[in-house]
Amino acid sequence: MKKLRIGVIGAGKISEVLHVPNTVSSKYAELVGIADSNEQRLSLFKSLLKDERVHFYTEYHELLERDDVDAVIVALPNYLHARVTIEALEKGKNVLVEKPMATSFKEAMEMLRTAKEVKRVLMPNHSQRFFPHHLKAKEIIQSGLLGNIRLVKTMFSHSGPENWSPNANWFFQKNSAMFGALGDLGIHKIDLIRYLTGLEVTECIGITTTLEKRGTVEDIGSAILKLSNGAIATLDANWITKGLEENYFVIYGENGTLKIGQTDPSKIDVYLARPVEMHGETSVRPLFTNQDPFWKMPIIDHFSKVCLGLEEPIVRAEDGVIGIKIIEKIFESSNKGGVVRIEQ
Repeated sequence: MKKLRIGVIGAGKISEVLHVPNTVSSKYAELVGIADSNEQRLSLFKSLLKDERVHFYTEYHELLERDDVDAVIVALPNYLHARVTIEALEKGKNVLVEKPMATSFKEAMEMLRTAKEVKRVLMPNHSQRFFPHHLKAKEIIQSGLLGNIRLVKTMFSHSGPENWSPNANWFFQKNSAMFGALGDLGIHKIDLIRYLTGLEVTECIGITTTLEKRGTVEDIGSAILKLSNGAIATLDANWITKGLEENYFVIYGENGTLKIGQTDPSKIDVYLARPVEMHGETSVRPLFTNQDPFWKMPIIDHFSKVCLGLEEPIVRAEDGVIGIKIIEKIFESSNKGGVVRIEQ
């Protein structure tokens, strides 16, 4: 069976726990190279892989010049996402790019246009779409069991990237990250609101602040979002949560309520008022946290199958573009005060 030959650009923590191990273990992909300017991080991957077939580069351009690379994973600081992705696309490579896919809506649109022009796959890594909890929740919502959605409450927070990544300094600087907790964590939940409900975000009220981290980006961001059916969603993302990692999603429908991550992390709770009053549970694999050394997820398999023409994409480049637009509007609201419209 043909495999997608993948190069990884960026040897940071996300490549260590997600991209590289899932590429190596995939039946649909083959890891051919890793590029990073940090030689110490490259040495770590050399010792972990011990595979002479995998080549290592301190210049990512060398990886892009290889004819035997079909696709690349861009896992660099945010400000490099657009530049490197566009260069890779123009070299004929398919691209899986880390979230947020860009530092502005303008950049994201340029990435999307390039992908369309060269007819290559561009997929932002909105990894929470692939969590078993969220796949099952989408199935339940689409069944109509909850009825029309009235309210969504979601939160993603932990104590900060410095407690997870060995090279975390860039996360806290606007010139390298652009966004703080909202771009790092909130983007996942913004994307899930659209993915799980099937609704679009039409208005927002946002507020952001920095209370603990030394940097030029927000460590707390909150928003109230109006959805296209008139429902309301509340979003909270922060880097100041101590002692645990908050990662939940609650949907209140006209017939009942669905909770993910608020009770037992290995269960989805469904509370119904009709057609019969009941509390049901569905067991799933526990949610991943930053304490897990390896996130075994089907993202690389899916990306590879999409590039090989075996599957339709679960995540499209357009989803990443919309996510960036919503984040920008939350910041606009925070800066100006008041409600901001989000054009479709």
